[in-house]
Amino acid sequence: MKIGMVVQRYGADVVGGAESLCRGVAEALARRGHEIEVMTSCAKSYRTWANHYPEGSERLAGVTVRRFRASRERDVEAFNTLSEQLFTKPDRQGSDEVDWVDAQGPLVRGLVDHLHAAGRDFDHLVFFTYLYYPTVHGVHAAPDRSVLVPTAHDEAPFWLETYRPIFELPRGLIYNTQAEADLVARRFPSLATPSTVAGVGIEALDELVSAADGAPHLDPPVVLYAGRIEEGKGVPQLIEWLRRARAESGLEVRLWLMGELAMELPQDAWIEALGYVSEEEKRDRLAAATVLAAPSALESFGIVLMEANAAGTPVLANAGSQAYVELCRAGNGGLFYEGYREFAETLGLLLGDASLRDAMAASGRAYARATYSWDAVADRYEGFLRSL
Repeated sequence: MKIGMVVQRYGADVVGGAESLCRGVAEALARRGHEIEVMTSCAKSYRTWANHYPEGSERLAGVTVRRFRASRERDVEAFNTLSEQLFTKPDRQGSDEVDWVDAQGPLVRGLVDHLHAAGRDFDHLVFFTYLYYPTVHGVHAAPDRSVLVPTAHDEAPFWLETYRPIFELPRGLIYNTQAEADLVARRFPSLATPSTVAGVGIEALDELVSAADGAPHLDPPVVLYAGRIEEGKGVPQLIEWLRRARAESGLEVRLWLMGELAMELPQDAWIEALGYVSEEEKRDRLAAATVLAAPSALESFGIVLMEANAAGTPVLANAGSQAYVELCRAGNGGLFYEGYREFAETLGLLLGDASLRDAMAASGRAYARATYSWDAVADRYEGFLRSL
C-alpha cells in the first residue's frame, strides 16, 4: 500500500505521544514493504512551532518525510488568553473555534495545499491526533481515503463543535484503547464509521526486559514519574500527595521525575529532577524504580505503563484516566486510585509487599510483550487499512 501520514511534528528527537506513535507505525509498516510518506511541519517544539528542521523531503528509517514551514510561530501568551476566553464563553461561535484552531497551530497551509493536490495519489491518508491544524484542515482533502487516529481524551477542546466533522468525515478510525473508543462513542453517538483498537508499540521491548533482570534493589524505595513535568500531567498533585503520605506514614520514599521540565519544582531533598535522559538510562531507571506513578487524568493510552511493566516495575495510576484503568486491569500490572486516601493506601501496599510487586510486574510484562510489540501493532494497522 501507498500510505500518507499526517502529524504535527516528526523525528527521532521529537518527544510526544502522537508523534512517537506515528513514527513507530510508519517505520513498522515501511519494514513490511509499504510505501510510507509522512507530511509534517518543520517544528520541533509543540509550544512555539518554531521552524527547526529544513523544509523539503528526506528519508528517515525507510520513511519519506516531507516537511512544510509554519507561516508563523504560536504566540503563547496570546493563545493562552484566547483559550481562556473561548472555554469560558457561553455563547461562543464557530468562528471563535476556528480562530482558536488557527492560533493553536501549527499553521502549515502548504501541507494542506499539498494534500488537496496529491492526497488521492495515496491508498490511505492516516491522520495522527484530532487536535491540530494539519488534521482539522487536512481531512477535507480526501475524506474517503482518510483514517483518523484521534488519540482523544476528555479535555475541553474535544467538546468543540469544530471537531465534529474531523471525526465524522474519515473512512475509518483507529483507537489506542477501548476506553478511548467508548469516549468517542459518547461524544458522537450516531457515528457509524468502521473502527478498530490498535494500541501503541513499545520501543526496545527486549532491552526493557533485559534491564529488569539486572535491576538493583533500591533502599529507600523510589517512585518514578516519566513524561512532561507539568501541571497538566498531574505532577503537582503527585508531589503534594507523596509529601503528605511520607509525613503520615513515615515512608522514606524518593521521587524521580524524568522528562522535560515545564514547571517550578520544590527543593525537597527527596525529589530529583532527571530531565531528558538517554534511552539506556531510561530503561535502567524504569527497571530500578520500585513503582511507576502515572498521575495524569487525561490520556488516550499509557505507553510508559507498558514500558514499566516490561522492565519489571508495577504501576500506580490515576483512575481518572480510563485508558490507564483499562491497561492496569487487562495486564494486572498495576493499581489505580481515586482521591488521596486510595493513593496513600495503594502506594503503601505496593511499597510494602515485594511479592505483590513481582507478581504484578510479571503479569504486566507478559501482557505487554504479547499485545504491544510494534509487530503486533503493525498487524492491526495493516489489517484494518486493508479491510477498508
